[in-house]
Amino acid sequence: MVQGPIRLDEVLSLPSVGVPPTSLSFSTCTMESDRHICIREAGAGGSGGNLIVLDMANPAQPTRRPITADSALMNPVSDLIALRAGNQLQIFDFKAKTKLKSHVMPETVEFWKWISERTIGIVTSTSVYHWRADDNTSEPETIFNRHDSLSNAQIINYRSDPSEEWLVLVGISAAGEGRVGGHIQLYSIEKKISQAIEGHAACFASLNLEGYPTTLFVFASKNASGVSRVHIIEVNAEKKPAGAPRFGKKVEDIYYPSEMANDFPISLQASSKYSVVYLITKMGYVHLYDIESGSALYMNRVSETTMFATTQQTATGGLIGVNRSGKVLAVNVVPENVVPYVMGKLNDVELATRLASRNGFPGAENLFMEHFYELFEEGKYREAALVAADSPGGSLRTPDTIAKFKAVPADESGRSALIVYFQTLLERGKLNQIEAVELGMQLAAKNSINAMEKWIKEDKLECSEQLGDLILPSNPNLALAVFIRAKAHAKVIQVLIQIGQVSKVAPYAQKVGLEVNATELVQMASQFSPQAALELANALQQAGVGAGGQLVPAHMAVDRSGIDHMAMFETFMNRGMLQEATAYCLDNLKSDRPEDGELQTKVLEANLMNAPQVADVILQQDIWHHYDKPKIAQLCERAGLFQHALENYTDLADVKRVMQNTHVINPEFLANYFSNLSADDRLECIKELINSNPRANLQLCVQVAAKHTDDIGAERLMEVFAAVKQQDALFYYLQSIVGFSEDPDVHYKFIEVACTLGQFGDAEKVTRESNVYDPERVKRYLMETRPRDPRPLINVCDRFGFVDEMVKFMIKNRQLKFVEGYVQRVNPTQCPAAVGALLDTDQSEEFIQKLIMSVKNTVPVEELVAEVEKRGKLKLLLPFLESRVGDGSTDVGVHSGIAKVYVESNINPEHFLETNPYYDSRSVGNFCEKRDPYLAYVAYKRGNCDEEVLDVTNRHSLFKDQARYLVDRCSSELYDQVLDESNENRKLIVEQIISNALPATREPNKISGAVKAFMTANMPDKLMEMLEKLVLQTSNTTFARNTNLQNLLILTAIRAASDRVMEYVRRLDNYDGEDIAQVAVGEGLLEEAFAIHQKFEQHSLAITVLLDNMKDFGRAEEYALKVDTSEVWSVLGVKQLEAGQMAAGVNSLIKAKDPAPYMSVIEAARQGGNPADFELVVKFLKFARNKVKDVRIVDTEIIFAMCKCGKLTEVEEFISQPHGGDLEEAGDRCEEDELYAAAKLLYSAVNNYGKLAPVLVRLGDFQGAVEAARKADRVRTWRAVCFACVDAKEFRLAQICGLHVIVEADELMDAIDYYQDRGHFQEIIDLLEQGLTLDRAHTAMFTELGVLLTKYRSKQMIDHCKMWWQRCNIPRLVRACEAAMLWAEMVYLHTQYNEFDNAATVMIEHSPDAWTQSGFTTVIAKAGNLEVMYKAIQFYIDEQPALLGDLLSVLSPKVEASRVISILRRAFSAEFGELGLLPLCKGYLLKVQDANVPDVNEALNDVLIAEGSLDELETSIDSYDNFDQFGLARRLEKNDLLQLRRTAALLFRRNGKYEQAIEVSKKDKLYRDAIESVAVSEDAELTEELATFFLENELYECFTAILYTCFEFFRPDMALELSWRYRVMDHAMPFMIQTMKEIGQRLMGLEEESKEKRDLEEEEKKKVEDEVNEDPSVLLFGLNPSQAAENSVPMLPAPNGNMGGQTVPQIAWAPSAAATLQPTFAGLQQ
Repeated sequence: MVQGPIRLDEVLSLPSVGVPPTSLSFSTCTMESDRHICIREAGAGGSGGNLIVLDMANPAQPTRRPITADSALMNPVSDLIALRAGNQLQIFDFKAKTKLKSHVMPETVEFWKWISERTIGIVTSTSVYHWRADDNTSEPETIFNRHDSLSNAQIINYRSDPSEEWLVLVGISAAGEGRVGGHIQLYSIEKKISQAIEGHAACFASLNLEGYPTTLFVFASKNASGVSRVHIIEVNAEKKPAGAPRFGKKVEDIYYPSEMANDFPISLQASSKYSVVYLITKMGYVHLYDIESGSALYMNRVSETTMFATTQQTATGGLIGVNRSGKVLAVNVVPENVVPYVMGKLNDVELATRLASRNGFPGAENLFMEHFYELFEEGKYREAALVAADSPGGSLRTPDTIAKFKAVPADESGRSALIVYFQTLLERGKLNQIEAVELGMQLAAKNSINAMEKWIKEDKLECSEQLGDLILPSNPNLALAVFIRAKAHAKVIQVLIQIGQVSKVAPYAQKVGLEVNATELVQMASQFSPQAALELANALQQAGVGAGGQLVPAHMAVDRSGIDHMAMFETFMNRGMLQEATAYCLDNLKSDRPEDGELQTKVLEANLMNAPQVADVILQQDIWHHYDKPKIAQLCERAGLFQHALENYTDLADVKRVMQNTHVINPEFLANYFSNLSADDRLECIKELINSNPRANLQLCVQVAAKHTDDIGAERLMEVFAAVKQQDALFYYLQSIVGFSEDPDVHYKFIEVACTLGQFGDAEKVTRESNVYDPERVKRYLMETRPRDPRPLINVCDRFGFVDEMVKFMIKNRQLKFVEGYVQRVNPTQCPAAVGALLDTDQSEEFIQKLIMSVKNTVPVEELVAEVEKRGKLKLLLPFLESRVGDGSTDVGVHSGIAKVYVESNINPEHFLETNPYYDSRSVGNFCEKRDPYLAYVAYKRGNCDEEVLDVTNRHSLFKDQARYLVDRCSSELYDQVLDESNENRKLIVEQIISNALPATREPNKISGAVKAFMTANMPDKLMEMLEKLVLQTSNTTFARNTNLQNLLILTAIRAASDRVMEYVRRLDNYDGEDIAQVAVGEGLLEEAFAIHQKFEQHSLAITVLLDNMKDFGRAEEYALKVDTSEVWSVLGVKQLEAGQMAAGVNSLIKAKDPAPYMSVIEAARQGGNPADFELVVKFLKFARNKVKDVRIVDTEIIFAMCKCGKLTEVEEFISQPHGGDLEEAGDRCEEDELYAAAKLLYSAVNNYGKLAPVLVRLGDFQGAVEAARKADRVRTWRAVCFACVDAKEFRLAQICGLHVIVEADELMDAIDYYQDRGHFQEIIDLLEQGLTLDRAHTAMFTELGVLLTKYRSKQMIDHCKMWWQRCNIPRLVRACEAAMLWAEMVYLHTQYNEFDNAATVMIEHSPDAWTQSGFTTVIAKAGNLEVMYKAIQFYIDEQPALLGDLLSVLSPKVEASRVISILRRAFSAEFGELGLLPLCKGYLLKVQDANVPDVNEALNDVLIAEGSLDELETSIDSYDNFDQFGLARRLEKNDLLQLRRTAALLFRRNGKYEQAIEVSKKDKLYRDAIESVAVSEDAELTEELATFFLENELYECFTAILYTCFEFFRPDMALELSWRYRVMDHAMPFMIQTMKEIGQRLMGLEEESKEKRDLEEEEKKKVEDEVNEDPSVLLFGLNPSQAAENSVPMLPAPNGNMGGQTVPQIAWAPSAAATLQPTFAGLQQ
């Protein structure tokens, strides 16, 4: 049987991964490529929600982001996402979560789409824009305007051809008669013209015609007459060269099944792999067309619902799409079925051969072969070559074919058939590898190999290594291109090096993942040039190196530590290239890793010995820190690089020795170097420097001490500098630190030393600027010493508030001028304090006044007044204050002061206080209180000082003044305070307010303020008294007719005196009646409210009071008869209906002749009643039916009322006539009232089968209910009928309904619970098993069936798991299996879910049922939890000890060996001893020992000792030294085996325990081992003890051996003594001869060194003298004789931190030439 040419696969069900069905629509779900699907999940209310992005490579784990957007589009090839919210567009990097660009469109965006990986097409209501994503600054660019035919269309697609030169816009719109019209706008970028086409779907496709790429435009249409066609036309044909083939237009009809006559195309997708195009229709059909011929190949329905989103599936050449039910479907061509289908079903052999030829479909090989042989035999070689070229899959392009053409002799022109064959193939396409090599051999034989260059550039030849070898001798560059395309990587590198392009080797190797040895490549490159070798080495390092030095791709490269830099360095050095070796290491050891320490040492050592200047530069760069620092330091010292020697020495003695060379060490470096020393070492070095040469090193020592004062301690440093003979050393040190020191003692000591040395300027500056010193201590010192310069004392007293003491001190010492100068010149603001001190010492008032006037404009007046006021001398200030006032001063202090003087002197104070606007009311008022309370009131009142006014008027009984102040201020807060119940004066003040203050005012706002205050204070009686006085008892008509006051009076009476309300209601007539009546009702004064409404003729409100408040329907009816208005009758009728008086209410409404309250009648009827009541309802509603707009609700109520009366015949008659009733609503209400016959009648009339089905169930018609449910086809209906059938035990019908219920995930659990609660377990299992075969079967169905099987059919569970685990929710099944104790099934599920840790745990805990050896090994090897692995080890120890080794072999790369060893030691320790099961696992220990872990080494050593494997033990100790060697040695020294005791001695020696090592060797008479131990120790005392031992035991040869071995540190005197004492001079003579030689050489060296040192000192002394003599400052300023005795060297400013102008000794410094020396390698190669 011939199978169809396409295959349909369900890739994914979106609801199964949590996508809500409401989000599956064209506007919320987008699919720009087969890589991602974007779903916009709407939140509550249609806003908010999440954005779901499904990666089709891992669709089970969708990504949810809380992104609010109207639309989202994932880029077809990258992780960019475009978001649109309204008209705002944004592009983000989805993984990096970064925004790349954004733009706000000026008009509404109707549609947008990625048309390529870098361009978004945006369609608005008028135009089409393109927005580039690869340019972060560009804005959308207008491309063309929409055609008029698409003005009202919904845009459904926008596409471009690959070159983005042709664009097509597709839209649809309603076309009348239920038809959907299609509109297409085709636009050319180059021509800038549009063409409108009738069509529903369009796309672009590419086709190769005889080697010429052709762009085709494909569109599908369906016109008004129902004719539907596919059109294929060529675009850009004019760009083809002349003679190139053209594609003729193809048109093919589209066939639709008869039952789908209204179907139409919605999408076209061209295959990315084959020359076919897929057409998708609205009803879910897919049509397959051949692009070349336009022929229809196949048609079938692939989806029950519309596939609203489709795109190409690039890998398979098919399409993938999403339908409305959430299924992601893939439609692909089945290559092996296409040709048989076309030949068998379509009977079109020609089409089949064309398809096979173009696409390589199998099935037509025999046809091509027969045709080929036929043409070949006829000598038609070109035609035969064409057949071979077009053969499907190149089936005829074989070596046999080449041989056949090659065997044909050349024609008369010398042209061979083989060349014809190759030319024909090249015209149609590309030569394969065999053909290309054969062609190359033909051209090479003719020396025409360069002719292939054109074909290679055009990709007409399949490149291979063999072809490249043919080309290489004549054209290396062309050969390189061939090797690259052929992926002959080794050949590529060889050619790159050969042609000098070594910089490209590393990138190429990295790109292609080439595995070659980096060292070999560098050696190869060094044959050409050293620079090329260096460049290649660096490039290889940057590319990354895998294990073993092999180049690998960058993403697989290991850490740079994988590169063998040492081998590379040695490679360069072995070829004498120190410069390149150094440069390589500088470039590639920048990471400064500890493991590179040895190489760093070698590089520095080589350069220090051969090019010190290079080493100097390297060390200056400070890029390496792991070299052998002591060794490098010694080499630096020998090379004269003392700065670097200091950087690398750590021993203090070495540091102090090198530091003595201050004459050649940069002082700045030396100062900074001290930061690397500890505090004690710094102090020792400072002492060393200053004691060795105090004159030369003083400045440096001061600078260092100042910098490290905090660490060393100022006290210790002051002791050091104080001990220096140079007198001012301490001053210089303190001067350098006082600027930043926080130590009070430092500042005090500096002031003391500065004053002692006469440096008053420095002392003055510190006392003026420092905040650290103890002012009391400094003041006391300065007053005791009385320095000549008073400025330090003035600074201290002025800053720290000792002005009073200072003034008195100066007066006592007759320095009154200093006081005057201090006030006038230093700090005039301290004049008040000075004046106070002068007054206290009874100085002349005239002097004081003159002093004040001298600083008249700068003295703080308020403080001056306060000081003088305290001493009762205010009149003293009158001239000063009047002078200031006369100068126009408005200063508050000035005017407050003069106010106090006027009050004190009684100079018309009240007038001044009332008229002066500048004084401080509170200050002056407080001053006046003790003198005149009224003046205090005046002052407080002027400044609105509320608290002070209340206080002074209360204390002095000024209540009248207080009342007037309250009314004038009109402050609610002030009223609240005065009218508070706790105010004992409230009554008196209120009386003053009512009787005096309020009648005197004419301002309404003040009256209002008082009223509000009384209301707030809850004083209704007083308020009423006040209001009656203002409204009823006043001649002021303004207040009497005031509406607010009348309202307030009545409201107050309502709350306080309800018996007077009626009187006020009748007497007053200018109040708000309706509002007052509402308040009266609220207070229960119903008669008063009724009277108010009557008075103002508010009849409807009056009757409302009677009905709602008095509940007096009789009085209300009488009032209605009295008034007799429609409005009143209507109100009465509605209220009667609400009270349940339906008959009376309806009669009242009829009297009102008002149909408006028909809703009240309906609501009353809905509350229930007898049939007679419903007859009344029908009567009224028929009266109102033609007078209301909402006929629907009236007719609906009429229908229901008739049903309630049981008049079904009248109902049928009523609904058969035109009416506006809602039959469905009426039916719902009938169903609620259990009127099922009536409900059936109404539901049947409207064909509402969803609601009819439950009614039929109630009536017992289950078969009819199922039929109704089938017609309704709603889940809710199916569910209701299903459950009813279950209750009735109609299980066959229940299953029919249930199959429609369980496919809905939300309904599944309810259905299962319903069956289970009623004990129908077998039936629900059968239902789910039946449902698994449905197309809509979902994950929850498979899962819940498994859960049910665990409960009721556990034996079938394992089969269910194996068959359906991929479609189940495994975690839920796991929990169900656990509850049912199905351990084997649980393990299987954990394993399939990749939860290997849990699977292993279950096997361990339930091994009898779940454990198998192979299964456990597989699971534990994939586990990731270490605790589970350790648990597995314990499990094997307990239950499977024989298999323990196999388990450990599997787990060794993951588990921690130390913990495993601990577990093994504890296992069966009682039975097997302290080693436990370690001997059983020796193989495991050997395997993990490579890591050199202490616990592993110790465990293995213990096992080897126990086994007696001495050779293995020795190998272990030598190879792996990371263990407690000393502990092992102590154990082995007592062992019975000699070899183990030797091992103990060796371990003692390695760990520095030389005494023990020697003793062990002596006991075993292993004297050679003893001598080796003492030689390693280099301990003279041990050496002498062992030598004595040898002599005492007459082991003279051993004595000679120890002298020879330990020559470097054996003391000659002891050797001579021992040889003399034991008479073995002959044995010691070689030693003595060598010693004398060494001593002689050392003495000669010391003598030469001493002479050089003396010469150097003389030269340095002469240099210093020359510098002093040449200093120009001596000529300019000379030397102070007094200072010349103390300072014998030039002086320069103190180091950073000084606070004075003094100087400290300075040593001249000239930078060394080495500091600026650049690396040079001249002559290093010799």
